[in-house]
Amino acid sequence: MVRLSKSSAKAPQSPNCTQKKAARKKGSATPKAALADVQKCKDLGIETHLQANNTRANYAGHVRRGRQWLASYFKTPAISESERGDIASDNLLIPMPSSPASFDMHSDNDAHDDPAFKDAFDRIPNRCSHKALALFMSLKGFHENLSKTTVESIRSAFKKMWDLSDGDTYRGKWHFDEARRRWEGNPADSADVYDVLSSIKHKASAEGGDRTHSMAMTKDYMDRVLRWHQAACPLEIALHMIEKTMSGAQPSDLHLDFETRKQLTQHLEQIALAASGWTLWTRCNFDRASYFEIFLSNRKGWQKKVDKGQWEVDLRSNHYKIYPRPEMLACDNFFWMLVWIKWLEFFHYGRTLHPNDFLFPVMGANSVVHPGQPISHDTVQKWINESTAGAGILGNFSTHCFRRGGAQYWFMFAPVGQRWTLAKVRWWGGWAEGEHRDTLVRYLLDELHAYETDYSDALAPISRGADVSLAGEHALARPASTEELRMVHASVAADVNCLRNDISSVNNSLHSLTNVVVQAACTTATTLQHPDSSRFSVVSDLSCTETPSPPYAPPVGGVSITAVSAQPLILSRPVASKIATSHSTHVKASSPSARITSRQLPTPGLVIPRVPVLRPNGTTNPKTKSWKDIVTHWLVGDPDQGLTTPLKDWPREWYQGANRQFASKYHQRATIALEFINQYDSNEARFLAAYPEAELGHTQLLKAVNKARTARGERVSRTK
Repeated sequence: MVRLSKSSAKAPQSPNCTQKKAARKKGSATPKAALADVQKCKDLGIETHLQANNTRANYAGHVRRGRQWLASYFKTPAISESERGDIASDNLLIPMPSSPASFDMHSDNDAHDDPAFKDAFDRIPNRCSHKALALFMSLKGFHENLSKTTVESIRSAFKKMWDLSDGDTYRGKWHFDEARRRWEGNPADSADVYDVLSSIKHKASAEGGDRTHSMAMTKDYMDRVLRWHQAACPLEIALHMIEKTMSGAQPSDLHLDFETRKQLTQHLEQIALAASGWTLWTRCNFDRASYFEIFLSNRKGWQKKVDKGQWEVDLRSNHYKIYPRPEMLACDNFFWMLVWIKWLEFFHYGRTLHPNDFLFPVMGANSVVHPGQPISHDTVQKWINESTAGAGILGNFSTHCFRRGGAQYWFMFAPVGQRWTLAKVRWWGGWAEGEHRDTLVRYLLDELHAYETDYSDALAPISRGADVSLAGEHALARPASTEELRMVHASVAADVNCLRNDISSVNNSLHSLTNVVVQAACTTATTLQHPDSSRFSVVSDLSCTETPSPPYAPPVGGVSITAVSAQPLILSRPVASKIATSHSTHVKASSPSARITSRQLPTPGLVIPRVPVLRPNGTTNPKTKSWKDIVTHWLVGDPDQGLTTPLKDWPREWYQGANRQFASKYHQRATIALEFINQYDSNEARFLAAYPEAELGHTQLLKAVNKARTARGERVSRTK
């Protein structure tokens, strides 16, 4: 039997069929490229949407600081190629252990001698990662005495990084897989890390960690802080100017000087921020807002609700409708938010707010507001410390105080009938549905817990019954007892007797004062019957002279005017009218030469963004790219940061005259950008080769460029 070959068994193929197969093979590379793009898209999507922007930025900061700390212990001098080869050959003779037991022979003190220790914080963990993380957490918790919350956040940051490093390989308990001869699981879930974390928690509890929590910003404190703002800054000026502008007046016609605008801006932003935090129970991290239905995109816990399939049920989550509360002026988010937005639009931007503008932007040292950069946590904390100290409020207040104060008020301190249920408190604050009520009480409402378990007044004649109802509310609604009425009657009777005594004392004082006045009047009448003519002189219209009074400088149009007045004499009407006329003439004549005491306002909407640039997603461009941002600002601009016109197109009046606060920064940016464009023809490689200082940031780069320009004779250094 003859066996046919494969080629002979196949039927002859037509040319069209051959071309189709060739085309099919030729197109096989396209799906591979497409899959690579899909993989990149998947990685980017996970990195962007798995966590909130703030959480992702905080975790990245912890990882960066950990790597910097670890790298600081392995900064060794460079070695030659021959030495590196000798070391490599020597390493070949070192027997590498095959099981974790050999590593356990070394104590933790010698862990840093392991060659793998310097790479312990890489994205792919190694056998030293858990020990390095435990050491870093110990440094922060025991040596630097940071809070247990910060240490927990450090562990969570590294845990999340290693969870996402290689699928399921580095998830779960940290262990050595004997079969695969490799370490698996997450180093953050090791026994060493858990021991350090538990020790830091015990340390915080032993030192009274609960007492270090922020105090609640109560409604009474909010009222006191508002009174301090009103005493420190004339807020009525801002309200009056906003009213005039909304009625059709131009902001430039309202005679607002530079220093007054700076002061009003600082106080208005503080008041609006405090009212928003107290109303929305936020930690003072705000995103953009729309009208008066506010959406908090970074509200804690919303991702967990989505993970549990509550998307359709919770479509309104993070959306808050804000209504006027005129009876609570200090906490009226509706009013102060409206005032703050209008103040920004009229007196800073000269336009309406854009969707990418932050509601609470940062204000630079030159009083320029940067709409694309949010205010920092440190600035908010500084404001809280300043306002509480100015209002005479003692205690430890952090950015968490508004969240606690607002929640406590609506849960137990609001008027009877207006208090919120625990379910409403949980929803408004963004807590998880399964949050235990005792956890909320200890975490947020510990004053209520202390109130209901406080029996220090157990011997009081009338018990307040704090543990019978919510915050003792039943005591306000129950009928008064006979004993209580008797005590009230005794108290009122005592007060009435004290009032009678006070009235009698006042009557006696008035009688004595009346006798003194009558005696003085009689003495004056006797003196007037025998006047001394030598004590008076004839005063004519021509002999009246003006005597200048001490200078008085009201803020009239930014000009200091010296007011004058006559001597306090009894004058006839014509003389008085002449002095008034002369006074007005003197003022008009002196006004053109009056000394200007305040700076003019800059053109609204002008801004030169800071570098490194802080992006809306919470991330900051690295310092190594700052010079690129400067070149971009010079050539293209940055609308997200408020720079709609490139710096190269700025007219001279935008950085001179009233806008001279931009002059220094403008010329610094121009120096760097023009050096790159003109001297190096926009060649990045040549520019970086000539200026390696660019890797250190724009400040060091500017110094190097100025030094080069001085050497070329293009710049003359100032003599100091």
